[in-house]
Amino acid sequence: MGWSIEGRRVIVTGGNAGIGRAAAEALSNAGALVTIAARNRAKAGMAADAIESSSGVPVDTLEVDLADLASVRAAADTFLATHDDAAVLINNAGGMFGRRGSTVDGHERTIATNYLGPFLLTQLLIDRLRACSPSRIINVASSGHGYAKEGIRFGDFEWTDRYRMMEVYGHSKLANILHARELERRYGPDGVHAYAMHPGLVRTSIGRGGDSLRISLAVRFAGPRMRSPEEGADTAVWLATEDPLPEPCGGYFEDRTEARSSRHARDDEMARRLWDETEALVMTRTDESGTAS
Repeated sequence: MGWSIEGRRVIVTGGNAGIGRAAAEALSNAGALVTIAARNRAKAGMAADAIESSSGVPVDTLEVDLADLASVRAAADTFLATHDDAAVLINNAGGMFGRRGSTVDGHERTIATNYLGPFLLTQLLIDRLRACSPSRIINVASSGHGYAKEGIRFGDFEWTDRYRMMEVYGHSKLANILHARELERRYGPDGVHAYAMHPGLVRTSIGRGGDSLRISLAVRFAGPRMRSPEEGADTAVWLATEDPLPEPCGGYFEDRTEARSSRHARDDEMARRLWDETEALVMTRTDESGTAS
């Protein structure tokens, strides 16, 4: 039986704007039942209404703040109580911050927003994804993972001794890639396949209205060479819809092909250790069979 997204449920974090909005719209136009998961309920609702009006397919919303683990747990509970299907999860939402900040849980906010929150959301939904397999998980990563030249800094995962914006961002994006790799190892045999992808340099709101003049200036300077959100979303949409299954599962993609990644991004032992240490950080444990507690 071939894979089709039509009539299947797709969750897109950060689906109210930028790459996430473009992905949500493309998937809705392909017949998917899209859930836009976003922090701002009003903006998510406006995006959902606009997409639904265009595609003619129902689009709903889910309120979640990925930097707040209680919000992630509440969002997962709400989704599981109101939806029977979960075919695709696109972990798209993220951020880049010029100065170190802490979340309500005490975690460094770049790591929390880009990795810890998505990790927890994925694990809380994994049993549903397994029950509805074949299913797919797509992590929006970045070529910026190359800034994590030391790999995952297990000795100072929260970057308490120094904060260098691009290194911390790269660290979080490396974690996204390793997360997909380990997801595939654990759940690929159950029909849940995972991928990471690089969208390219995309014209989105990242860096605007934030706390880094450096990011804002870089984005403004690079503007004419940047991709549109639709171009940035293309590979994620392809990974969500392509039949037969894109290969290699667990891989890192750009422009619909497997992309070059750092040696750390291909380190299976690092991926396993990251998984174990992340479980401790987000206070959830999963055994090899995928049971969360």
